[in-house]
Amino acid sequence: MVFPMTISEDIPFGQRRIGTGHPVCIMAEIGINHEGSVEVCARMIEAAARAGADSVKLQTIDADANYVRGTESHTLFSTAWLTPEETAAMFDLARTLGMEPFTTAGDPATLEWVERLEPAAHKISSGLLTHLPIVRQAARTGRTLLVSTGMSQLDEVDEAMAGARAAGAVDIGLFQCTSVYPAPPESANLAAIRWLAERFGVPAGYSDHTLGDEVAALSVAAGAVMVEKHFTLDTTRPGYDHPISLDEAGFAAMVRRIRAAEAAMGRPGKVPVLDETDRARRFRRILVALTDIPAGAVLGPGNLGCKRPLPGTAGLPPRELEALFGRRTARPLARDEAVTLDCIEAER
Repeated sequence: MVFPMTISEDIPFGQRRIGTGHPVCIMAEIGINHEGSVEVCARMIEAAARAGADSVKLQTIDADANYVRGTESHTLFSTAWLTPEETAAMFDLARTLGMEPFTTAGDPATLEWVERLEPAAHKISSGLLTHLPIVRQAARTGRTLLVSTGMSQLDEVDEAMAGARAAGAVDIGLFQCTSVYPAPPESANLAAIRWLAERFGVPAGYSDHTLGDEVAALSVAAGAVMVEKHFTLDTTRPGYDHPISLDEAGFAAMVRRIRAAEAAMGRPGKVPVLDETDRARRFRRILVALTDIPAGAVLGPGNLGCKRPLPGTAGLPPRELEALFGRRTARPLARDEAVTLDCIEAER
């Protein structure tokens, strides 16, 4: 299966864009940590905004349509459902606070009404990656797809991407993800981020299930252009995703680390920054007279060398050293005096 080998610069995400040249998009994964309370969900969205999140993500899962009765997932999600009206209100709140809302919808009927709320993207979770009917339905909306790749073999990601493309998806982002809760840091496989971007020609990011925020910040250096992290009001609450989440203070600290990492990464290329140009003039060597040299003297290793000069002194660079051996001085030079072109006799 052949995919583009050039990286898509960016993809739309509501009023934002995700990808090269844009700030890392930091997503607060509320999921079902609201436990079915729209009031708690609203408080979480407000807290996420204060913490610096760019986006909030819910999980909009109809338990009966997604899980067999008696399963742990059916029991859990049965207690954590927000109605279409409540979800719409939460989307509106997030937008009012300057964040982009989106969600995971696991069945056709739910995805249909979520689409009417105009989410910033449709999220395809790791558990839905092989659910090609829902992948294709989401792709047909024409909206951006954000796809997590936890638990996946390469051929499964290939198949999901091919299915999405065939159904009309143009804008896709991929998350490197380890679907273990919590995931040990050594399982993060951050090297996969840039690999996914290059193989599939799309922006790639990191969906974090490790404890703390260190790996999330490191993911920026590994090429992540979006970072998703679970969010809660209380990390001590049992069940749901509370234990692997960050609270407001923890999330705010993660945002600061990510922004610091982002600033430190800079841009590709090699040019002096800040006061490096001035420091180069001060610290780099120039050609100087090693001894007092009379006019007409022949220059050589015994009287011409390289030293760091006094501040503000300009002279020829060291690369000219050997080229000047055998040339004569046009005027006398004092010891440690900078050598410039006007000090050298013209070649005959």
